[in-house]
Amino acid sequence: MTNAKTLWTLIGALVVLLLVVSWSWYRSSAAFHPAAVVGERTISEADWVAMLKQKYGQQVLEDMINREVVFQEAKRLGVTVDPKRVEDELAQIRESYGSRTDAEFREALAKQAGTTLDALRQEIAYQLLLQELAIKDIAISDEELLAFYSSHPERYARPMQVRLLQIVVASRGEAQQVLNELNGGANFATLAKERSIDSLTAANGGDAGWVTLNDSRLPEAAKEVIASLGMQVNSEPVEIDGTFAIYRIVDRREAEQVTFEQAKDEIRREMALAQVESLDVVLERLRKAVGVQVSGQMPH
Repeated sequence: MTNAKTLWTLIGALVVLLLVVSWSWYRSSAAFHPAAVVGERTISEADWVAMLKQKYGQQVLEDMINREVVFQEAKRLGVTVDPKRVEDELAQIRESYGSRTDAEFREALAKQAGTTLDALRQEIAYQLLLQELAIKDIAISDEELLAFYSSHPERYARPMQVRLLQIVVASRGEAQQVLNELNGGANFATLAKERSIDSLTAANGGDAGWVTLNDSRLPEAAKEVIASLGMQVNSEPVEIDGTFAIYRIVDRREAEQVTFEQAKDEIRREMALAQVESLDVVLERLRKAVGVQVSGQMPH
C-alpha cells in the first residue's frame, strides 16, 4: 500500500481528523475558558473550536462516517486484515521518520504530524480494510499473478540498504572539528543533537533511517562516499550545497530478490485494485449498504 505520497496523505488526513474531533467533549464549558487574550479582546475556547468546526467540521464528519462504515461492513462480511500487515505499514512510516525507538517515534509523530501511534495504527487498519472490501469479489488466477511477476522482475529486486547517521554543519572547519571528536570517541548521536543543523535528523541523533544508494534524498556526492564507507566508520566531511556532512553506516541489508510466493498476495491486491473504479465509489456503495443519515445541521 505504502509509498511516500500515500504516507503523507494518510498522516495529513489524520491531523485534520484529530484537530477537530474532540470539540464535542468540552464544548459546553469552552465559552468560559479563554484560549488567548489579544489587547482588550478575549478569544474563548468556544470561539476557537467554532472556527475549527467551520473550516474542517464537514470534512471531519465525513471521515468519521467513512471509518464507521468501513469497520461495520468489514465486521459484517468477515473481512479482516492480518495485524502483521498493519505493523509492516507502520514500520515503513517509522523508517521514514528515522526513529529507532518507540519513544522517539511517538515524539516525532506528536511534533511533526500532531498524531499518536495508536491513532496512526487505526488509520492504517482503516485504509487496508477499505482496500480489502473493494477487492473482495475480484478473482485473479495464479497464472495471471505469475505472468505479472515474471514481466516485472525489477520490481521484486530489493536493493542493498544501509542505516545511515549524519551530522551536518555549516563550515569545513567545524566539520573537521566534529570528525576529530568522533574519531576521539565522542558519541555520534550526542554530537548530532548538539551540533547538526539538519532539522530532519538532528533531534533523532542524526538518524536518517534506511536508505538505498539510489535514494532521491541523497545528493550525488553523498552516494559516492556512502558506497565505499565501511560499517561504523566516520566519513570524511562531504560538501553538500554549501554545508558539510559526516556520515556513518550503523547497519546494512544486503540486496535480495523477492520470490513469487513472497510477492503473490501483494501482486493480487495490486492487480485487483487496478480493476476497482475508485475507492470513493466503493465508499459510497458501502455507505448505502450500511445506511447513513446526516442531519441538515452540523451537530453541536
